[in-house]
Amino acid sequence: MTGPDIQRWAGNLPPDTSDFIGRDGELTEIARLLADARLVTLTGMRGIGKTRLARAAADRARHGFPHGVWFVEICGQTDPELLPHLVLHPLRAQDQTARPAAAALADYLADKRLLILLDLLDGGGAVTGACAALVRDLLEAAPGLHVLVTAQAPLGVPGERVRPVPPLDLPAPGADPAEAPAMRLLLARAAGPDSAGPDSAGPDTTGPDRAGEAAGPADRRDVDELAELCRMLGGIPLAIELAAARLAHLPAGVVAAGLGKRLARHEGSPGAITPERRLRAVIDWTYELCEPAERRLWADLSVFTGGFDQWAAEFVHRRGGPPAADPAPLPGLIRAGIVVPQETPTGGRRYRLPGAVAEHGRERLRERGEESIARERHRDFYLQRVLEGERAWAGRSQIDWYRRLTHDLPNLRVALHYCLRRPAEHEPGLKMACSLWYLWLAAGLLREGRHYLERFLKVATAPSPDRTKALWVCAALAALQGDLDAARRMAHTCVARAEHEHDQAAAGYGTHVLGTVAMLEHEDQTAVNRLTEAIGRHRATGQLTPGVLVGLSQLAVVYDRMGDWQQARSLLEEAIATCNEAGELWARSIAVHVLGMVEHGAGDLDAAWAHARDALRTRRLFDDVPGIALSLELLAWVSAKRGDAVRAARLLGAAEENWSLYGLSHAGHVADLPQHHECVRIARRALGDAAYEAAVAEGRRLELSDAAAYALGEGLHGVPGGTA
Repeated sequence: MTGPDIQRWAGNLPPDTSDFIGRDGELTEIARLLADARLVTLTGMRGIGKTRLARAAADRARHGFPHGVWFVEICGQTDPELLPHLVLHPLRAQDQTARPAAAALADYLADKRLLILLDLLDGGGAVTGACAALVRDLLEAAPGLHVLVTAQAPLGVPGERVRPVPPLDLPAPGADPAEAPAMRLLLARAAGPDSAGPDSAGPDTTGPDRAGEAAGPADRRDVDELAELCRMLGGIPLAIELAAARLAHLPAGVVAAGLGKRLARHEGSPGAITPERRLRAVIDWTYELCEPAERRLWADLSVFTGGFDQWAAEFVHRRGGPPAADPAPLPGLIRAGIVVPQETPTGGRRYRLPGAVAEHGRERLRERGEESIARERHRDFYLQRVLEGERAWAGRSQIDWYRRLTHDLPNLRVALHYCLRRPAEHEPGLKMACSLWYLWLAAGLLREGRHYLERFLKVATAPSPDRTKALWVCAALAALQGDLDAARRMAHTCVARAEHEHDQAAAGYGTHVLGTVAMLEHEDQTAVNRLTEAIGRHRATGQLTPGVLVGLSQLAVVYDRMGDWQQARSLLEEAIATCNEAGELWARSIAVHVLGMVEHGAGDLDAAWAHARDALRTRRLFDDVPGIALSLELLAWVSAKRGDAVRAARLLGAAEENWSLYGLSHAGHVADLPQHHECVRIARRALGDAAYEAAVAEGRRLELSDAAAYALGEGLHGVPGGTA
């Protein structure tokens, strides 16, 4: 049997990074450096084009990295202790065990050949030092790992090759100005936002090569004036972006004259100005052209990290007042290139400030003594959003909330870090961390959630309902990590405090965690007693809680294990019906999957197949790596018993690969289950050893999304039987 050609480019590299103006020499040099060295750092000032250049270089290097090219963005306000986790998560290597994240990351990378593009948005400080140490350790542990870094300065790691990123080439005397890369970028951007492309105005952009579209502005403006303006801008991509935005409303000569005056203020001779001072002059000039309301909004928006939506912008900007009837400043900042719109994969719109522009805004905040006010408003907004998401979690808007909050993760981290650093903010930070329980669980962020909760529990020591709640949330995360002793200890403390405080909800969840621990320890009768008690406590609150829905599924697992299939079915059918009525998806996917396992054990293969696929469709929406792996595993079992050994082997391979991304299962590794061994025996006996191993290998090569598509019969190209 000849295996299908299912090799696809792995990774998460953002698309549309291959068309560039100029930079051919840099791209060639970076390719050479990546071939010769395992660590290459692109250095340069903000706005010079490091990130876009690195993305283009990484895209061209894909063929050399069978395990993918992965883009990891690090903000300077990140907690340095979370760095290994922040690298793990974009790689989908969501190891959720209690061991150190750096060890988990090193183990995951040890046998892989891949490229990590590490984008340091902020230079200097503890974060850069922590990144350098992490990169050094990973390179030692993983011989197939290559790292391409963008930073303002070298990391200083042994073996590092440094490539400074220069400005774009300027028009040369006697040559056609329109052929110079800097001029081509200016003309392309001056043609308008539609010609610039969706990724045109990011913090480190050089822009797509659109020489044909650039002819329009040149026909309308004096080429010499544009060339002179281009020279003033020094070939700095961000400076060109900002100046080009003004050409939509002002003649080139007027723009050049105004900018020339600003440059002269920075230094007597414009030619003597450093690139950093030149960009600063352009940003200062842009700021002066803004209306007062636009300047204020610019400063306020500088507190965001990784993008924001309009509601967040308005909340921080209005400073507790009513929403503005006309958010006029935001469109003005977009037209000026100060705020960059970004479309989300689901069609939503978010915004971002280029790094140097954001830093200018923060300077203005500090000058006015308003940075703390803006940070507090930023904290207030995301705390309100988290609480609103918690209230709506068990309803029909669940997936919308999940997507919104995963987009907001960089800002949530900044807000939590802000609260940790200030004693007066410890209580709001504790409330945010414990109220994010649903995201920690659904997004596979067990390690990160526990990191924040443990730190807030250490500093926010006064008894409070939030502290009691934080105990059960942290206990639940610890249990799912396999740290059962810690989970049991915190859950007992939670129940005792909750009963003292007459907090029925917290007592229910604390008891629930104790039931979960008993279930994981195979203490079935204790698990039944604890989970039954917890469900009763949850119901006594009079609210539909995820605790009831998940608790019913967990109780069904125990009854199934005890051989009481009928009771298990009854509990699961209740859970599914309740979820359907409420429009809840996440807990429903758990219940449907468990029902599939029950039906598989009872011999109803058609029902098991249907339920496993049903669960998989939902788990894809949440990018639920362990959940997807479990669904693939169950579908493999059913395929084997149906006589489709090839499909069974491929699905086993895909499931195992995804388990390797996640780490050890909180319920014990699936490979230890008797159903797994039975599936392997059936498939291996039907195919023979060689064909079985080949099919497993084919499954392991599938990307997560492709494995799910294959399992669902969605016509994955190149995989025979993909439409079955």
